[in-house]
Amino acid sequence: MAINAKGGIKIVEGKAYVHPLSLLEIEFVLTLLAETEHKGAALHKVLQVTYKLRDEYKLIKEHQNT
Repeated sequence: MAINAKGGIKIVEGKAYVHPLSLLEIEFVLTLLAETEHKGAALHKVLQVTYKLRDEYKLIKEHQNT
């Protein structure tokens, strides 16, 4: 459960949480990563970043309207 505090800060699992990106910005970056061809050593790093962004997106989406 999230608690809304003043200034747009949310308290999630006992911790203050403010994400620097909006949902639309995260969606844009995820789409950009998905539509770009990645080769070689960069592929592993792109996958790591994509998974982290996806997890952040899910967390923000889950607590957006609570």
